[in-house]
Amino acid sequence: MASFLSQSIVGVLVLSMGGQVLPAVLSPTQEYAQAFDKLKQAGGIIFVSPFGADTNNGSQGQPLRTITAALKRNLPAGTVIQLVEGTYSAESGESFPLRLPKGVILRGNTATNGAGIVIAGGGKFLSPTFADQNIAILVEDQARVEGVTVTNSNRRGYAVWLESAQGATIINSSFINNVHDGVFMTGTTKADIVGNIFRGNGANGMSAVGSSSGVITGNTFDNTGFGIVISQRSTVEVSNNRIINNRGGIIVNNLATPTLRNNLIANSTESGLTILPDRAGNPVVDMGTPDKPGRNVFENNRVSDITNATRSPLIAVGNQIDAKKVVGQVELVASDVPITPPTTPSANQGLADVRGHWAEKQITALAQRNIIKGFNDGSFRPEEPVTRAQFAAILESAFPQMGTVRPAQAFVDVPESFWGHRAIAQAFAKGFMSGYPSGEFKPGDQIPRVQVLVSLVSGMKLSGGDPAKLKDTFKDASEIPSYALPAIATATQNRLVVNHPDPNQLAPNRPATRAEVAAMVYQLLVQRGLIK
Repeated sequence: MASFLSQSIVGVLVLSMGGQVLPAVLSPTQEYAQAFDKLKQAGGIIFVSPFGADTNNGSQGQPLRTITAALKRNLPAGTVIQLVEGTYSAESGESFPLRLPKGVILRGNTATNGAGIVIAGGGKFLSPTFADQNIAILVEDQARVEGVTVTNSNRRGYAVWLESAQGATIINSSFINNVHDGVFMTGTTKADIVGNIFRGNGANGMSAVGSSSGVITGNTFDNTGFGIVISQRSTVEVSNNRIINNRGGIIVNNLATPTLRNNLIANSTESGLTILPDRAGNPVVDMGTPDKPGRNVFENNRVSDITNATRSPLIAVGNQIDAKKVVGQVELVASDVPITPPTTPSANQGLADVRGHWAEKQITALAQRNIIKGFNDGSFRPEEPVTRAQFAAILESAFPQMGTVRPAQAFVDVPESFWGHRAIAQAFAKGFMSGYPSGEFKPGDQIPRVQVLVSLVSGMKLSGGDPAKLKDTFKDASEIPSYALPAIATATQNRLVVNHPDPNQLAPNRPATRAEVAAMVYQLLVQRGLIK
């Protein structure tokens, strides 16, 4: 979506270097070297913008172009690499993987979880514990990743990898549409994973393996394969997370011994919590004790709230669990301590311009599920048109678990480097959208309302409705293209059509607005029982 995949720059942040402002203009000669020496001594800020130049000095007035160039400068601990809005990829000059050295901070905008500040790509990394991998960022001891969006669409692509990193922090960022995991902790890693959004990742939101430890708290794992996988001998504490709308909430196996406190685990298509046996023993999950109740909330998980496949009983004290949705040896113990859902990053932060809007309910519902997002200025801009690429991204977020019905197709105007390449490929393969006879997809074209409805009907294989009755329903039925008549009749029958302010005016060929697309997608999710 354009809201968090924008490739335009909003502006350069005004920050100082340890209280010391660098000159606005320096030539890349002796003055450059002197300025950079001062910055290193101060452990200050290096500015990076995809519209900068790597021959610049890294000051506010002369930002570097790439994170790669900043990392080549032998940065001392405490240095901040400050990113401004834009996309940082191989096309903009990045060399992956990006290796974040000890104590260095990679920072975007923590207030928006990195919306619009996108690191896209990955490169080969030989892990001492997991051999060849493809990762975007390698985080070392005491380094921090703050307020960025990371996506790695490469085969087995991971966003952030922590290999025995001590004291690392990943905070207020977004890990979106990575082929494998958003965050991977291995070896002896001890890290804090705090306040992040994980969505649309192919395998898992994140994994904690090896003898990793630390805290995973205040995150949102939404539509992201399995939310969290904890295995081998990991001892992580998982608390105050929203783990929703995933294939499975939490998987625990091998000899892991995690602690679970005050998490919401809901709407899994399989199990909320799955505990798997190991030949060497069984994992042990701390789900609460009499003095420290678990306070985890399990809701609407399709197969089970908890599946304990081991021979060791799980004792869960003070949790909200449906006893009818428990498989295996599980002892549920009540507690008098009140249970409240956790507070985690919301996709609905600051959407001031939807208050009182006719589609406020629908926009809010989708934003809360991270299907749509607002812009960095706190707006949603409900009356702006939607492009075909943006609509494909919405479909990918709204229906991640739909299977493919045909092979993906390469479009001549959608290179692999295009931000919406994966979403467009998925929209085609799942049967939602098609291209043009010319071999184009036309990703930048505004999508008409009729195409939105045809897409939703086609992708979900809906049926019903009588095209002959459309003239009695819509006063502009004559404007509906002939190819779309059956689909519009089906959409009408299934209550997907949203017309405002005149319910009898379809306006089929007018570009769909962000509010209208949100409302139509919402209607389909309700119709399919995916939103109650």
